[in-house]
Amino acid sequence: MRRFIESPEFPIAEINKKSEKEKGPARPPYWEMVFWWTRKPLIGARAIIAGSLLPEDIDPKRFKIAIGLNENTPHRVNPRIPPQWEEHFKGKKLLDPFAGFGSIPLEALRLGLDVTAVELLPVAYVFLKAILEYPRKFGKSLIKDVERWGNWITEQLKNDPEIRELYDEDVAVYIGTWEVKCPHCGRWTPAIGNYWLARVKDSKGYKRLAYMVPEFDGEEVKVRVVDLNKIFTEVSKAKVKGNEIVFEGKGFVEKVKKAIAEGKLKAEDVKIDGEKVVFKVPEPNISNQRSQLTCLACDNVIKFADNEGKHYLQKPKGKDVNFYVKFALRRYHEGDERFARQRLLVKVKVKGRDLEFEPTTKEDNEKLWRAKEKVKELLEKGDPDVPSEKIQPYGGATLGDIYKIFIEWKNLFNPRQLLTLIKIVKLIRKVGKRVEEEKLKEGWSEERAFEYAEAVATYLSIILVRLMNFNSICTSWYSGSLLTNKIQSSLSFRGIAMVWNWGDTNILYETGNSYSFKKSMESAIRSLTYLTTALAPSGQKTLADFTKTNTVKVLQGDATSLNLGEKFDVIVTDPPYAGDVPYTELSDFYYVWLKRALSDSDGKKLVPRFHKTAFFKKIGAKWVEIKTQWQEFAKREVSFYPARFSNKSGKETKDHAQKHFQDLFSQAFVAMREHLKDDGLLVTYYAHTDPESWVTLLEAGWKRAKLQITRALPLSTESETSIVKRGKLSLDTSIVVVWRKFLGKGKIDLQQLTERINEKAPKSAQLYIKHGYKGLDLLYGVMASILEEVTKYSEVTSPKGPLSTKEILERHVYPATIKGIVEAMAEAKGEIRSSEALFYSAYKILFGNASLGANDIILLNLATFTDAKSLVRNGILKQVSSSSKKEFKLYSPDLLGEKAFNVKEFQKFLKDKGLNPQDPNPKSAVDVLHLLEYYSLLGRDVLKEKVEVLRKRHASWVDEAIAMATLVSSYYKAVYGQMLSPLGEVIKADERMIEQDLRKDGHYEVVLMSRLVKAVRGGGI
Repeated sequence: MRRFIESPEFPIAEINKKSEKEKGPARPPYWEMVFWWTRKPLIGARAIIAGSLLPEDIDPKRFKIAIGLNENTPHRVNPRIPPQWEEHFKGKKLLDPFAGFGSIPLEALRLGLDVTAVELLPVAYVFLKAILEYPRKFGKSLIKDVERWGNWITEQLKNDPEIRELYDEDVAVYIGTWEVKCPHCGRWTPAIGNYWLARVKDSKGYKRLAYMVPEFDGEEVKVRVVDLNKIFTEVSKAKVKGNEIVFEGKGFVEKVKKAIAEGKLKAEDVKIDGEKVVFKVPEPNISNQRSQLTCLACDNVIKFADNEGKHYLQKPKGKDVNFYVKFALRRYHEGDERFARQRLLVKVKVKGRDLEFEPTTKEDNEKLWRAKEKVKELLEKGDPDVPSEKIQPYGGATLGDIYKIFIEWKNLFNPRQLLTLIKIVKLIRKVGKRVEEEKLKEGWSEERAFEYAEAVATYLSIILVRLMNFNSICTSWYSGSLLTNKIQSSLSFRGIAMVWNWGDTNILYETGNSYSFKKSMESAIRSLTYLTTALAPSGQKTLADFTKTNTVKVLQGDATSLNLGEKFDVIVTDPPYAGDVPYTELSDFYYVWLKRALSDSDGKKLVPRFHKTAFFKKIGAKWVEIKTQWQEFAKREVSFYPARFSNKSGKETKDHAQKHFQDLFSQAFVAMREHLKDDGLLVTYYAHTDPESWVTLLEAGWKRAKLQITRALPLSTESETSIVKRGKLSLDTSIVVVWRKFLGKGKIDLQQLTERINEKAPKSAQLYIKHGYKGLDLLYGVMASILEEVTKYSEVTSPKGPLSTKEILERHVYPATIKGIVEAMAEAKGEIRSSEALFYSAYKILFGNASLGANDIILLNLATFTDAKSLVRNGILKQVSSSSKKEFKLYSPDLLGEKAFNVKEFQKFLKDKGLNPQDPNPKSAVDVLHLLEYYSLLGRDVLKEKVEVLRKRHASWVDEAIAMATLVSSYYKAVYGQMLSPLGEVIKADERMIEQDLRKDGHYEVVLMSRLVKAVRGGGI
């Protein structure tokens, strides 16, 4: 029986719209509990799971209501499954072997399924227990106890004299950096990566402007704050370009002179030129890219150092040298503090809805040094709560050479941060014991009391790691906001990076500070409130009756070698992608702290307690601590990360890592097939859309696991601002692929297959267009219908032998997809023949006026037998970015904007393309199309005359150009001619409304095409 997700009626466009909203302002509260790299929208997961269980012929309107798609924010309501549909959910089992942050299993629970969620990594396993298992098992009592004990920890910290003396009560955040001893003058110079403190803008102009200025005072470099709001009251009229702030007007000049006279400003801070006042914000004095630090004391450049600390301005031949600053920092972490030290620059106070900045004092920095002495004592005692584990000893895209500089995880925190976090670990450990004791006194069984204590301690540990993420020396101060919660997290760069101007939060300061312990606790409380409502025990009656008896199992296991002893009705999962985040190494940032807070200690070593198997492994009769995830799990994780194989070199390393990934990826698919019922569906997210990724996916699912694709659809999974977003069609869009077990029809001859897919593709395109599909929805819908045909067979043969998966995709599937979409428009069938015209038409239909990355355009190139370089050379594509990440746009009148309807501007556009409209010499049908669009602006008679002239020399191109215009304009007219209400009713639009909407969305050439077609049809051309 086919399922609803395999039907064209499945409402992917509306699901995507709600998913995009969910990744933006309507985020599920539990996402804020702790940062995880990818979190899939809940409504998307809910729709996919429900669509995978319900039959194909259900009422689409009823489906939307059942899953809450008609709600403003669907994830805030539980699904409402009609009684008649209960049979499709009750007792059904779902497996997610790559459960991650739990979106898929969470929604499966809300739909009433029995759920098994599997994760390899201990950190993800612990987070999953907190998201899926504890809220369901213990309900709202958790909220009360997490809040109660979180408040207890806060009070303990406030009353701890060692902690209290480290912070000023009225300071919310300190901004610090590193100082390096200058090899030229012997003085300490801070490395300042950004002098801005506040550069806040709203719709009316700038709201807040403040920055730092370094000053050399005796033997010391100090920092002074220039706060322009204190001089001008309001700064909305400022113009800021780069590092210059400009005010114009006599009044500003007078205010500046007065400020200088009163000592609020120094004359050297400002340049007065007539009625123009210019403030120059200092440029950063450090550049990692240039391996250069400028000493703020003597103004000399600091470049390289050898292993002994000898300074070089140029890299000496045959000698091993490094950037002097990195050398100095490594020496600091090795215990040699002659070359580098930490330094606080500015303290930030909250004044109502504003911030106040003050330079730090000697006393402020002494507090940092006092904390250092206390940490030193802990290290000398061998306290196991200091995270001295090694950072993985290899680099890679996300960790760079951090491991060479910081060496151990404890070194990512300044002494005050480190001491505070260690204190919290010890307090969480106490809470775990006291909660267990309380529950035993209340008469709970030993097992249940222990598990409840584990749950409370787990949430408190999550609060700890959330706090830690915003309180390390890898955070950075964000000057674009008036909120102190705009410290950018340690993991905000998709990895862990070297940062200058790090933030040091006062964890006891609560007003306006989202990263105090108490505020982090409140975030956890909001998360728990949400989760206990979504996953309430039966007594709370927030789910439909039939969901009361469903179960959840959270397991730590390896997706490549599952042996669960049962089969599942549906497997829905989001497997790792080649080249994605190396979760093992990065989440060690959390692991080393979670392990401590959730284990016991005998004062010398950690002892198993909560989540015993996550942090310890049993060898014989002994429990042995798992020091780090990278040591235990890195080479078992399904991902492509060449740095793990750095013992090899160059291409060999990359090839080895690629093969390792492909083998594990395939093993995971085989394991999933073995756990799938014969009539079950496997649904995989895959957030890579480049052709190589499709080869990997098909090799694993089709070739190795013997599965058949029955549907593919693009699902919005990341917001535009996501830190893991990589290009227009990469991580913001996951391709959801639906697989079934196939019986295997043996081999098929290429000629037979070609006939079948060439017949099927246009029919599929027509079907999807009829159901309102467009753009990527249309592309992947048609491609999936072709792949459904291909993957029915075990092998495709030709006279030269079996075809590889890559050959099948590039030479047959991609071209058939594009041609099928073009041929689906009956009027254009067979008339668009040239590769350039096919490329241009397909780009217009699928991507409109969007720009595409170099990788994103490969599929179109393969499908139309073109290449980007030739298309640029022939004026069909235009490169719109000169950066290393090239982007391309169609070289079309859309580039002119509204000026596309101006004759003179269009004429310039043609000349820029090398086309003289008076005596044209076109190179392709695309050039002829642009010429005809221009002539249509001059009137029907001119168009008719010019068409006749062009036909004499380029008859086939003229026909092809008119066919292109007909195809594209007909397509957009169909798309824009009907709008869908939330429940799917079609609202018709007239031609005037369609043109208005097209212009509003920037489809200026489509308007020109439409007018051209109208003129051709009405003028006998």
